[in-house]
Amino acid sequence: MNATTTETTLQGAPLTSDLAHALLAGHAIVTVRNTRTGNRFTYRIRQCDAMPELFFVAVLTGSENEQDFTYLGTIRKEHYTHGRKSRIAHTAQSAQAFAWFWTHRNILPACVEVWHTGRCLRCGRTLTVPESIASGLGSECSKKVSHHTRAAA
Repeated sequence: MNATTTETTLQGAPLTSDLAHALLAGHAIVTVRNTRTGNRFTYRIRQCDAMPELFFVAVLTGSENEQDFTYLGTIRKEHYTHGRKSRIAHTAQSAQAFAWFWTHRNILPACVEVWHTGRCLRCGRTLTVPESIASGLGSECSKKVSHHTRAAA
C-alpha cells in the first residue's frame, strides 16, 4: 500500500477538511472501500448525547441500510476501542478494517476511498451544494464543527 497519499476521496471528490473532525461531527455514516480488493464496509459514528466526547461506532450488518447497524466500539479523545459488549469479534474483518482505517484516517493510501451518504455528517440533512458534498458537511454545520475544533484545542 502506498502510504504517501494524503488526499481522501469523499463522495468522489478530494476531502477538503480534516477527515477525523468530519467523522466526529455527530451523525456520520460512511462507507470505506478498498479499490484493490473490492472490500467495503459501511460505518455509523454517532455522538453520545450525555457525553459529547464519546462516540459510538457501528457497522452495517444487514440489508436495511438505515437500521441494520451493529455496535463495534467507541471513540473517545479520537482513540478507537473495540467494545467488550460488541457482538462482532475484534478479529472480524469489519472490526479490523475500522480499527486500521481509524488509525490511518489522516494518511490513507490511494486505494482507500471514504464515501458518505450524501447527507451532512453532523445533522443528517441532504447535501446539495458541491462544496458541502465534497466536505461531507453543510455550510452551517461546517462552521459549528470548526468552532468546536478550535474550542477543544
